[in-house]
Amino acid sequence: MSCLRELNGCELVTLANIIAIWLSQSFTSDELVSLSGFFTIIGDSLATLSIDSNNSSNKC
Repeated sequence: MSCLRELNGCELVTLANIIAIWLSQSFTSDELVSLSGFFTIIGDSLATLSIDSNNSSNKC
């Protein structure tokens, strides 16, 4: 994942869009709804964990 650190904002958005387009061609609408919710949970969890790690030395 270190290669993601080297990408700028525009490149990250482009990569995310490429992945979204690929997924949209590979899954049904119902599957995409499930994946969307799943990735939202991952994003929210990562944001929450980053806040916790910035304020405390305790890890999960």
